[in-house]
Amino acid sequence: MRNRKFHFCLPFLVSSVTMVVGLAGCDAEMQPTQPDVNELTSQQVVAGARGITGGENHSCAIKPNSSVVCWGRNNAGQLGDGTFSNRSAPVQVIGLTNVVSVAAGRFHTCAIRTDGTARCWGSNSSGQLGRIGSPSGTPVAVSGLTGAVSVSVGAYHSCVRLGNGGARCWGMNLYGQLGNGTTSNSSVPVAVSGLTAASSVEAGWFHSCAVRTDGTARCWGRGSSGELGNGGISNRTTPAVVSGLAGAVDIDGGGSHTCAMRSDGTTRCWGDNSSGQLGNGSTKSSLVPVAVSGLSAVTDISAGGGHSCAVRSSGDVRCWGGGSFGQLGNGAMTSRSAPVGVSGIATAARIGTGGNHSCTILANDTARCWGYNLSAQLGNGSYTSTSTATQVANYP
Repeated sequence: MRNRKFHFCLPFLVSSVTMVVGLAGCDAEMQPTQPDVNELTSQQVVAGARGITGGENHSCAIKPNSSVVCWGRNNAGQLGDGTFSNRSAPVQVIGLTNVVSVAAGRFHTCAIRTDGTARCWGSNSSGQLGRIGSPSGTPVAVSGLTGAVSVSVGAYHSCVRLGNGGARCWGMNLYGQLGNGTTSNSSVPVAVSGLTAASSVEAGWFHSCAVRTDGTARCWGRGSSGELGNGGISNRTTPAVVSGLAGAVDIDGGGSHTCAMRSDGTTRCWGDNSSGQLGNGSTKSSLVPVAVSGLSAVTDISAGGGHSCAVRSSGDVRCWGGGSFGQLGNGAMTSRSAPVGVSGIATAARIGTGGNHSCTILANDTARCWGYNLSAQLGNGSYTSTSTATQVANYP
């Protein structure tokens, strides 16, 4: 989800991940007004699949016991283990239980618990932890937030989807990415103006998007690369309709691009395409959604810094876009403008992309990551980048 203008010197993304809440024993009031189609599809792929998320240079995953582990860069405490030391293998986030959704950003991470409250940790430079104060190496409660069912974080902001179909965001608001009609930062959650019946809410680097239960999508925040999908390049401080997109069931914001999964299993992307991250066989950016070439039966999507990935119903993973760090997982370190298969992955359930790396949870609840690894974000005990999937150590 982030990083602009990606060539990724400053990799980044943010991909949120939500567990199949029907298996987590959530209270009824925590459920969306209509089922999240993407979560239901993923449940069909593998019952009990947990979530995984990639930040700029760190990664986190929900364990089968509903706790969270993180690994990689920890300069701001974004791993939540009470230290500021990088970790090359997963470490437990302190004091965090009953988690149904987790999302990793640039230097912070957030999670939703079964009681509908949120916890965040790491950098708080723009109020992205949902409170006033210094950074925190352990989870802190987001002020005044209840009824949340999923979370997604951008570079310096955070957003949640509520069970009533609304959304709240907090943190940096320089481009209007909080969606409340202003450009003022907020250290407490503010309502996204006019957004109702949301079934998916996702944060990109400096923009945010939502899918509504009618299959349409809205985006707001920075629009300079066309990542809002409304045909223009202006910033928007309130949600704007994504042009020509129907049947959407899930959405994810990347560095300066956005991708949406449709109910027919196809995918549309829009925004910056300098690395081929829109997947339509070109490197020409688009201000409106374009079809990802040859991709069908998609059950999960994730937009990274300058690349994108999808899980298919067969359990294989396809990635496209920037590949110079091996983040496409096809054994090469070159960019691709159309989807390529990730080598050796046949039973994937969920996908999460980071700045220049990608991770997946398999049907047996183990995890694999590939791509850039200078900060140990692959979690395999090393600091060596790889263009093929490598097992995350000690997970689950």
